[in-house]
Amino acid sequence: MEKSEFERVIEQLPIGACIINQDMTITFANPTFLGGLTIRQPDLVGQPLLTVFEEQARFLKRKIDSVFILKNPSFSYWQQRPHVFPMRSSRPITGDESQMYQNVQFMPLSNENAEVTHVSIFVTDVTAEASYFIQQSDLKNALEDEHQQLKALHQELKVAQKKMLQSEKMASIGQLAAGVAHEINNPIGFVSSNLETLKDYALKLIKTTQTQKKIIVKQAEDRFIKLLEDVYERQGVDFIIEDLPELLDESLDGAERVKKIVNSLRDFALSDEESWMEVDLCAEIESTLIVLKNELKYKVQIEKQFPAEPVFLWGKASKIRQLLFNTILNSLQAMVSGGTLTIECKQEQDKIKLIIEDTGAGIAESDLERIFDPFFTTKEVGQGTGLGLSEVYTITEEHEASVDVLSKVGEGSRFVFVFNTPKSS
Repeated sequence: MEKSEFERVIEQLPIGACIINQDMTITFANPTFLGGLTIRQPDLVGQPLLTVFEEQARFLKRKIDSVFILKNPSFSYWQQRPHVFPMRSSRPITGDESQMYQNVQFMPLSNENAEVTHVSIFVTDVTAEASYFIQQSDLKNALEDEHQQLKALHQELKVAQKKMLQSEKMASIGQLAAGVAHEINNPIGFVSSNLETLKDYALKLIKTTQTQKKIIVKQAEDRFIKLLEDVYERQGVDFIIEDLPELLDESLDGAERVKKIVNSLRDFALSDEESWMEVDLCAEIESTLIVLKNELKYKVQIEKQFPAEPVFLWGKASKIRQLLFNTILNSLQAMVSGGTLTIECKQEQDKIKLIIEDTGAGIAESDLERIFDPFFTTKEVGQGTGLGLSEVYTITEEHEASVDVLSKVGEGSRFVFVFNTPKSS
């Protein structure tokens, strides 16, 4: 194929294509690439890529640098970053224009010495596929909403009827959840520990490597220094040193998320068959604070106001622990920048009063009536399920107790529980 014919094929491709040199300057852009842009640029050739597409400059630079250094292709899929370049897409049936969903490929172009001199960028319009996927996701979300509504109706029915059969089912599920939590907890502990150790090793190796390079640069002959720099460049050592800690941090974050899921399974597995007994409230508070030690460390000051004698209430110990855990954790999460957590328990005649007060962000008055609703949360997506305080309310009702909440935005919240004593129960 002659060069002119090859260029004509490239220009007629329905895929956007452009070529970048080592200075990040655009040396070629086909009509599909130019025509799809929403910005007014009559000719991109000769212009710096990172200036033309300033909003995506950091992402583009990282991708292109990785191709030049590692000499391997790199990809960006629409699910991760839907709109790399500001381009429009025309629907084939309706003709409506919308922002283009893109799959982008970054491919190395090498010379006869196998040196990467340019990077070609190919932009594929996947708007139709993405739209279909989004519609399916919306449908799934709608079905999920219906499922949640049915689940809420089921919950109301469960409260109104005898719970014998349901308790048996939940006990079986609880045993399964406890087994799964146990099986997962041990290996994920090894993974987290090994990742922490691996990160420590990696940082030490990086520091050692950098120190060795400095010593060689100062002491060695020029030919050895040049040889070392050549090895660093061919192996992409500088890029690896920069990227490795970030990869390990992401892995540790993933392991931590698994731990949280395992803890949720463990909490779910609490037995409904537990006997009622005298529960030492102050001792349970101390135990809960130990469990939440990492949340408290260097962050929150604790003020405890306990009587000299033990304070006993009538209840299920594991449920009281869960109530304390959820309420105290909610207060700690409200004090992002630190603060004071005050916990008071005392006996007043035949009642036990528990007060948990924080100096956190507080709760808006419009949200106070909803904080005990299942799935209601004011936290960011992925930071909370909205089930913690709902479970607190359920446990309070089960113990024929009461809970009142006072809160003011910017000043904090105060939870007041009133339980029965063993004698009154």
